[in-house]
Amino acid sequence: MLTSDLLKCIADPQRLRILNLLEAGPLCVCHLQDILDAPQVKISKQLAMMKPLGLIAAEREGTWMIYSLQEPADGLLQANLDYLRKSDSAECGQLQADLKAREKLVKKLTKQPFDCPAPVCETIGCC
Repeated sequence: MLTSDLLKCIADPQRLRILNLLEAGPLCVCHLQDILDAPQVKISKQLAMMKPLGLIAAEREGTWMIYSLQEPADGLLQANLDYLRKSDSAECGQLQADLKAREKLVKKLTKQPFDCPAPVCETIGCC
């Protein structure tokens, strides 16, 4: 992957937010929808754009499609996410809020019986 492709990818706020969330662990599209308050079509389009770049991996689990960061994560992506989460940039607040929303979702899932896919369940311990 070209560096310019990665930088173009993270220049989009929606894709940046998705990558930030996936760094914390795998999620399905429905979880991303809840956190980002965006329609499934929009999120799926962004995921489809990132997959050929080798940034994310997709795994089907029954009717669920689980997305995660490609292992090992690209060093430039990691450095940019780390910087943006700690900087005084406008993105910092949004990325931190997204991670808090993810934590809240994880807590909700762990408190109620939920039929979620194994890769997500293993990460958050909800089932």
